[in-house]
Amino acid sequence: MRPRELRLLWEVSRTGSVTAAAERIAMTQPAASALLRELEERLGFALFDREKRRLTFTAKGRALLPEIANALAALDSVSRLTESLRADAPQRVVIGSVAPAAATILPGGVRQLRESLPAALVSVRTAMSLEIESMVAEGRVDFGIVTREAGSSGPGCLRLCALPLYCVVDAAHPFAGREAVEAGDIARENYVSLGRQFTVGGATARLLEDTGAVHAPSVEVMHYSTACAFVRDGGCVAVLDALCTLYAPQLGLVAKPIRNAPHLSLDLLWSPHSSLAAHAQSFADGLIAALGGSQLAPFFHVHPRRGGR
Repeated sequence: MRPRELRLLWEVSRTGSVTAAAERIAMTQPAASALLRELEERLGFALFDREKRRLTFTAKGRALLPEIANALAALDSVSRLTESLRADAPQRVVIGSVAPAAATILPGGVRQLRESLPAALVSVRTAMSLEIESMVAEGRVDFGIVTREAGSSGPGCLRLCALPLYCVVDAAHPFAGREAVEAGDIARENYVSLGRQFTVGGATARLLEDTGAVHAPSVEVMHYSTACAFVRDGGCVAVLDALCTLYAPQLGLVAKPIRNAPHLSLDLLWSPHSSLAAHAQSFADGLIAALGGSQLAPFFHVHPRRGGR
């Protein structure tokens, strides 16, 4: 797919109109409609359902949208980088981060990073851990902040801390008065879980299955804030990692440790060949300082010694 086709499809998804989308990318409506028909012929499947002059994405068309967003972001990165090189503009630092880290400790880490790169322009992208690992490997981001199974390591990796799992409950729930929660008790509740494709969701499934229970969440979600919203309004509990629970008190929720739960790992990744590799330790120091200043600092198990593995 060509860049103009990508942009046209994305604008159609945003505006719901070929006419409005065409205007945004400086095309006429007939030219845009012809371009979409040619694209469908080349791809070999329909992108849209056309009924009564209205255009709606087919399931296959919708499936393309997340990757189109990533492709356009990558094209934007290339454009910005070339502009920076041509104009000798400030260096641009692109960071990929799991959403809980981006919403909690990332600002503190960036503050520290700016001490060694004071004029840098920072761009943040949130994604799943596996996607961020690919972004780092392919050079689409300079740094990646991911949650992984404890024990994963390699070149271009700094272990920031271990992340225990927590049970998030409403303040009126019986679990709120306990010091800790048993995994077997969670299995008997209506509980919310991230999907198994997420590191936290997979760890949750294994935790409950190890008790002999079937992993059967009442609601499966893709974002920690959605899980907390269901806990607040849906009469259920959620299993999240310690970073996610920094958000829970903002909704009046309570986070309780889960006994014998596995610890995940919060890691900072970068390419050893990156020109910014020398700044990884400074960035990690800022992230760890942010962890140490959080309200759950005693439970994060921050590593006192840090270094590449």
